[in-house]
Amino acid sequence: MKKNNFAAGIILIFLGLAFFMKNYNISVINTLMLLGGLYFFYDYATRRHQPHLIFGIILSTAGAVMLLKDLGKLKFDMSGEMFFFGLGAIFLFLYFNRGITGFVFPGFILPVFAVYSLIENNMNDNYMWPSFFILLGLAFYLIYFTAFIHKSNWPLIPGTILILFGLGAFAFVLEIVSVDMIMGLQQYQNYILSACIVLIGVGLLYKGLKK
Repeated sequence: MKKNNFAAGIILIFLGLAFFMKNYNISVINTLMLLGGLYFFYDYATRRHQPHLIFGIILSTAGAVMLLKDLGKLKFDMSGEMFFFGLGAIFLFLYFNRGITGFVFPGFILPVFAVYSLIENNMNDNYMWPSFFILLGLAFYLIYFTAFIHKSNWPLIPGTILILFGLGAFAFVLEIVSVDMIMGLQQYQNYILSACIVLIGVGLLYKGLKK
């Protein structure tokens, strides 16, 4: 319970600071990335978990660059995107040459910020912001196929969640799905629940027969 309270406290403090910085025209997401990266650095210093160092590098670097851009201290168009692409390529080079699994994460995740920045600068961000979550989910799929395909399936879990969230957000943003439409499905909830239960049962049965 104490750990949950500590985590909730950190999240609320970070959100409060992020919305405060919004008064200075600094994106909430950029502030959260920087603060999240600094927290991972702190966590690495206390626990010495290598993945925390990797996530600290990713988030703090991306957050610092984007924050400087918001402040007008860093002027770039394509050069900023090339920075993320180049940094990602360096991590991938180190992964394939050193065999350090942790390097594959920034290798595929950093270019996501570059691609999303290109989308944000050239398209309407009011409609395209869900693409960030889809791109991040695809990055986890690439991580799985590159480093974990014969070891573990865990990268597929956050990858699938992020992609589904992004697609769902697109459905709302493009008004393909609305709150009224979802509320209207309540009359079919028994049918939907029954179908989901049957599908889960079929999946478990298929898995059992396959073994």
